[in-house]
Amino acid sequence: MGPGDVVFPGSAEVSDACDDLGVNAVRIGGFRSVLPDRGPVFGRISTLTLVPDSGCDPLPELLADLAAIPAGQIALIDLGGHVDLQSWGSRTACVARQAGLAGALVNGSVRDVAMLRALEFPTFALGSHPTRARGRLRYVGAGRDVVFGNHTVPSGSIAAIDDSGAVFFPEEASVAVLAKARELSVDELPWIFPRM
Repeated sequence: MGPGDVVFPGSAEVSDACDDLGVNAVRIGGFRSVLPDRGPVFGRISTLTLVPDSGCDPLPELLADLAAIPAGQIALIDLGGHVDLQSWGSRTACVARQAGLAGALVNGSVRDVAMLRALEFPTFALGSHPTRARGRLRYVGAGRDVVFGNHTVPSGSIAAIDDSGAVFFPEEASVAVLAKARELSVDELPWIFPRM
């Protein structure tokens, strides 16, 4: 972390801020960072959806749409929560990094974990699985809503993601939520670092 780096609050503070402000938010647990000691990722999400299907090669279309996501956004790769298949590896992470994305959230598994760590691209996922995508997945498209259980998250939502989970909320509330979450982060400091 260097001077001028922006530090975003974590998912817990963002969740609390949404509660305090009455902002409708979707909260999902179970995601873990591929990078050890990775701080939070915060930004607008762009969704890319894949489904199980044999005989397809989803990578060419997936990579093209991934490269088209505006810099600074987060790619939400939706595999419907399947952890027995993977939809994110070193090639997708390289494209995302070159596009200037803030990170990736994979609603499913990843592979190439050692390479993902070497690339240092912020990636959160439900698990890891060694299979290739070709012959197992079909790319459905970009900009689709993602369903987590009983909750729907539209593409374009704002997300705060860390090892505590992911919080999604409407973009129009982002300034107020971020300000409140930062305030709550400061309020927590005396509890974390009491006077000695």
